[in-house]
Amino acid sequence: MRRFKFLYFVFILLSLSLCMFSCRGKKPAEGDKPKRAEIQLDSDYTWMGTFPKSIKRKSTVFTFTNVGTAPLEFLDVDYSCGCISATYPEKPVKPGKKGEIKVTFNTDYKDPGKFYYKVYFAVTGWPENFVLRVKGDMTEN
Repeated sequence: MRRFKFLYFVFILLSLSLCMFSCRGKKPAEGDKPKRAEIQLDSDYTWMGTFPKSIKRKSTVFTFTNVGTAPLEFLDVDYSCGCISATYPEKPVKPGKKGEIKVTFNTDYKDPGKFYYKVYFAVTGWPENFVLRVKGDMTEN
């Protein structure tokens, strides 16, 4: 029985080894780089400052560059609060080109005080997901 377990273990080990070596893909040639978009943010955080609630909307702009080799497209956006919205390029951003994301805080939905919110993005390319953070202090009129 002991010998059978040993042989079974060796068989499994050899099978896995063969599978690993036969499943390896072709090694990319030197200089071959996969075509993909790559977003490089100038900053992923901003301080919106101190402002009164009477200002209905306070906006800030985040800039980025597509440093990849393929067009960058925005797939989805999600917010940590309904008081935040974002506009971003609807058309793909070509390699080497810059783009802007405008994040707007709507004061109607919140009481005065300090705030910290996040905007989550999904894009084609790398990284597939990223987060922009906004912070500020809204005062009573």
